[in-house]
Amino acid sequence: MRKLLGIIIGAAFAAAILVAIGWCADQFFPPMIDISIDDETAVAHLMADKPMLEKILWVAPWLLGSFGGAWLALRVCDWKWAGWIVAGLMMAFAITDILGLPHPLWMQACAIMLPITGGWLAARLHHKPYPGEPLLG
Repeated sequence: MRKLLGIIIGAAFAAAILVAIGWCADQFFPPMIDISIDDETAVAHLMADKPMLEKILWVAPWLLGSFGGAWLALRVCDWKWAGWIVAGLMMAFAITDILGLPHPLWMQACAIMLPITGGWLAARLHHKPYPGEPLLG
């Protein structure tokens, strides 16, 4: 039960990071509403014309959400696979995002590499709580 709770809390935290950074990106770079999502060439040109900072804000949650969610899942349940499950969920989200809209090649590579890197960093930085140490303290 604790393993499942850790995975749920980690995934919820990762999703919260996605929403928070996405909201910040929308504040700095409002989305274009006058374009049809069905017109693939127009969407491809729109993605190519986005500034680099907006593209970085697009991929940053894949690393930060994966790292934060995996670390929190590891901290809650102290099961190494919980962090990798959260990182895998972030990778699945990133891949569906990449498949939904045309992205540059480097962003497609980030969809795979950044969640793996975040999960790996969380596993490296996580330490087993000492007896008597609170899990989230």
